[in-house]
Amino acid sequence: MMSKKRIVGFGLLVIIVGSACGMPSLGGGPVAEGGGVSGNSEPTDAPMVPVPINQGLASLDSYRMTYTNDVFDSLAQERTVITFVVARDREADANYSRTETLVTTEGNEVVSEDVQEQFVIGNQICAVTGGEAEMTPISETAQVMTDLISQVVDFNPLIENPVYVGEDVVNGVSVRTYTFEVRSLDAASEVEAARADGNYAIAVDGDYLVHYRFDIELRTGPEGDPEAESSVSFFELSLEEINQPVEIAFPPSCQVAESLGE
Repeated sequence: MMSKKRIVGFGLLVIIVGSACGMPSLGGGPVAEGGGVSGNSEPTDAPMVPVPINQGLASLDSYRMTYTNDVFDSLAQERTVITFVVARDREADANYSRTETLVTTEGNEVVSEDVQEQFVIGNQICAVTGGEAEMTPISETAQVMTDLISQVVDFNPLIENPVYVGEDVVNGVSVRTYTFEVRSLDAASEVEAARADGNYAIAVDGDYLVHYRFDIELRTGPEGDPEAESSVSFFELSLEEINQPVEIAFPPSCQVAESLGE
């Protein structure tokens, strides 16, 4: 019998393992195994995996990207949904990020909820937590260091055994679409992967990731075993408003915090 190894929060573990810094990582580096033909022929000069996340985003003038990780753990009998939104307007030199964490019981009772926002415009940063804002300037050295880190550390989606599906339009962008199946999880641990597959879309022009979804169900024993632990999770990334107007502005709470700090 399989070890009753605890697998709480494995959806998050999948994302973090293999990445240098965790969020906003998608997971380990791509492993492009096998061919890519499913009714349509894969373009011979087109890569089957996208360029790294930071590299792809750096080629865009503006965007909004949403990451969602939804995990249900049978041992804790809780569901954890983490939503991370990032937006960028290069012309305005503005960035925005929002992290929401919601933990509920199997009966949908709220266990905990947390929302954090961060606005960066020019050399000013405003962090908002629980409705309270804190405004601080960003030093020139910190700005340079952030740019350098984004070049040194980049992220790749977890992709194995990709299969080319065809061309489509996703979020207003012409893309090549693929399905994939992760087969290395069973070999890497004593946990059985009842399901580990997904799909993704790569921009035809630029090869950056436009959409990615990974569904996974892990078990420490066969289905129906009352002693078996299980974790069901999905991870999704969606890149939207690509090179479209994205409005990023300090909310009133940040403006009040700035005036109090003067």
